[in-house]
Amino acid sequence: MLNISIKEVPLSGIRSADQLAAFVLQSLGLSDLRDERDVDLLLAFVKNKDGLKVGELKKIAKLGQTATYSKIKKFLDAGLIYKTRGSVYKLRERSLKDTLDFRVRREIERVFASIVEVGEDLEAKIK
Repeated sequence: MLNISIKEVPLSGIRSADQLAAFVLQSLGLSDLRDERDVDLLLAFVKNKDGLKVGELKKIAKLGQTATYSKIKKFLDAGLIYKTRGSVYKLRERSLKDTLDFRVRREIERVFASIVEVGEDLEAKIK
């Protein structure tokens, strides 16, 4: 199930990798940026194309196991990452751009089409 919420976030003045990662996470409604560990994890997935194990993600996020799994689940639910054999987590596609373009966009369009169809059915039932 797709679990994101698209938000328009101002892009002015954004230059660093941290700021760009924060922009992506805020735009997808995945972080309110009170906790920079979301940014750290996204950057880690972008840098490590071969994926990361939970132990590595715990070190990056400086969190315990339960909190790390919570953050992983958020990224999984958003369709940004997936779990491979050996409990390795990777970006869904070869790059973040492709992940956002092919996976996330496709899911958003699918969900939105369903919402429009229900809206049409609702109007037909009310008439």
